[in-house]
Amino acid sequence: MPLIKLNRINKGGEILLNSENIVFIEIEARSTTVHMRKGLLFSVEETPAAIADALERLEVARIKNAIVESGLGNKPSA
Repeated sequence: MPLIKLNRINKGGEILLNSENIVFIEIEARSTTVHMRKGLLFSVEETPAAIADALERLEVARIKNAIVESGLGNKPSA
């Protein structure tokens, strides 16, 4: 359950969202709206591209950590 930290527009301050619950992201007049499961909506300052980059970094880190923890990333000893 990777969490992504975003900055809310309407309430101000930061919010942590479970990235697995994001359904889609849309850009409106001057804000980005994150649509989540169960009809939750959050207006945030970040652009859709910035959110996508953050999500990609999270996923890459998860995969990398899994490979390292499994030992598959180690070179075989001779």
